[in-house]
Amino acid sequence: MMHDLTWGWFFACLLALALQTVLIVLAAPWFSGWVNRLAGRLTGERRFPVGGRWQDIHHQFRRPGLRQRGDGLSSLACRVALILAVFAACMTPVFTLVPAGFPAPGFALLCTALVGASLLLGLPLLVQAGTAELAGYAALLADGLLLPALVPVLVMAGGQDFSVFLAHLRQLSPVGDGAPFVLMGVALFMVTAWKGRQAGEDLPCQLSGVDRALWMLATDCVQLVWITLAADVAWAGSLALPVETGTEPWLAQCLAGGAFWMAKLAVAALFLAGTQLMVLTFPRRARVRLAAVFLLGLLAWQVAYPGQSGPVAQDKTASAQEEQDPAFGEEGSTP
Repeated sequence: MMHDLTWGWFFACLLALALQTVLIVLAAPWFSGWVNRLAGRLTGERRFPVGGRWQDIHHQFRRPGLRQRGDGLSSLACRVALILAVFAACMTPVFTLVPAGFPAPGFALLCTALVGASLLLGLPLLVQAGTAELAGYAALLADGLLLPALVPVLVMAGGQDFSVFLAHLRQLSPVGDGAPFVLMGVALFMVTAWKGRQAGEDLPCQLSGVDRALWMLATDCVQLVWITLAADVAWAGSLALPVETGTEPWLAQCLAGGAFWMAKLAVAALFLAGTQLMVLTFPRRARVRLAAVFLLGLLAWQVAYPGQSGPVAQDKTASAQEEQDPAFGEEGSTP
C-alpha cells in the first residue's frame, strides 16, 4: 500500500471514485431489469427486457407529470433521496480502494445515507391516498427495522474509515480468518434484500413524470449500493489498492476487480430472482429481519470478544497433548 499520498495518486483516486459512482448509477436500472427478467424466466412469466427499466425511466423524464395532492413534498423527497443515493454510491467501492491518507467515509455515514434515502423514498407513498398508502407504511416499517439490524455492524466497523476496514479484510482469507466477515456480508445482504421492491415487487407509486423517474432511479441506486456494500464486506479481496510498483499493476487489479464485481452482481441477481419462488408476506419478512438481527448480534459478540475463546482453546489443546505424551508436560514445565 502507498504510504505517501502524492498528487498523482490523489487525482487518480478522485478519478476512480468518479468512475465508480457513474458505474453504479448507470448500472442500477440495468441490474433491476436483469433481476426482473431472470425472475420471469424462473417463474414462467412474461417480463420486460433487461433494458426496459432504463426505457421506462427515460420515458418518465420526457413525460409531463400529473399534479396530485402532496406532489410538492413528494418531489422534494425524491430529489433528496437521489442525492443521498448518489452520495452513497460515491462512498461504496466497486473495483478499487483509496490509499492511506485519502479522506474516506465511515461505515456509519454510508449506512445512514442509505437508510435516509430509503425512508425518503417511502414518503411519496404516504402523502398520496389510495392503495399506495399501505405499501408506504410497510416500506417505512421495513426500513425502520434496518436500524437495529445494522447496530452490530456499525459497532464493529463504524468507528473507522470504510476503506481502512475493507483493506484489513482484503488480507484475510474468506475461508479462514475472514469467514466471520463473509457471514456478516451475507447477513447484511439478507437484511436489505427482502424489502418489497428488492424482492422483485414494484411498489404502487402514483408519481408521474420527472418525479417518478427520479424515484425509480433512486430506488435502483439504493438497491445496487446495498448489494455492492454487502459483497465488498463478504469478499474484499477483489478490490485493488495502489501499490508502490506503479500504476500498471494497479490498473490491472482494477480491471480484475470490476470483473469480480460483475460476478458478485450475477450471484445477487440469481438470489433476488429466486425469492420470486417464495411467498414472503409482511409478517414473514419481519421474522426474517429479526433472525438477521440475532445473527448479526451473535457475530458482533464473536468478533468483539475473540480473546475469551483463545486461551480456553489453547488449554484444551495442551491438555490433549499431555494426555497423549506425558513427556510433553514435563518439557513444557521446564524453564
